Amino acid sequence: MSQDASPRVELWNPETYDSLRRQLIPSFDLLYGSAVGAVAMSVPPAARILDLGAGTGLLGAALHERLPEAELLLQDRSEAMLGQARHRFGGDGRVAIRVADHLDELPEGPFDAVVSALSIHHLTHEDKQDLFVRIRKVLRPGGIFVNVEQVLAPTPRLEKMYDRQHEAHVHASGTPAEEWAAGRERMKHDIPIDVETQLQWLRDAGFTTADCLAKDWRFATYAGWNGS
Repeated sequence: MSQDASPRVELWNPETYDSLRRQLIPSFDLLYGSAVGAVAMSVPPAARILDLGAGTGLLGAALHERLPEAELLLQDRSEAMLGQARHRFGGDGRVAIRVADHLDELPEGPFDAVVSALSIHHLTHEDKQDLFVRIRKVLRPGGIFVNVEQVLAPTPRLEKMYDRQHEAHVHASGTPAEEWAAGRERMKHDIPIDVETQLQWLRDAGFTTADCLAKDWRFATYAGWNGS
């Protein structure tokens, strides 16, 4: 589900994507639950929410369950991943789907919330910063941006520890060896950066408040609010 400017190659099998989340992502429920909770506490019940890099609609489904009156717009560059999202939501009138890349112009706002999960780290650092600016511009005053993300450690020594911790979780969760090998290949496409740098980029983009809400080694959920 890479969102960079490279050829559009499917890095994930859409049919197995959801089933592997908890095996490959430590503290999956904490990370996604923190994202959903932050949105639910920041927006009205009938919020308008944009999900960038929505994939199969996994985060969108959690938001839909918590905020059943909200309108969701799921955006991803992968037709195959969005096909799974269409099946998941079964023609629900409150859920719309848009095929587009992170580098494309964002849909017209305003939105009460913009969310993303495990997607933005595929962008170059320059494109990440540009996207944060564009996200803030489509948010309502008081709106929230939440990102569940794979992040880089602040030092090379700590990054090695991040990797050991991640691999230990993967093995303990019973992930098939071939799936972890495929995961390692996908990680070669990643361009992560540390949480503190991303929080500063949010502030530089005009978000008045930015904070890390949950973190388990190389995975984190952070958020920025567009004013009070």
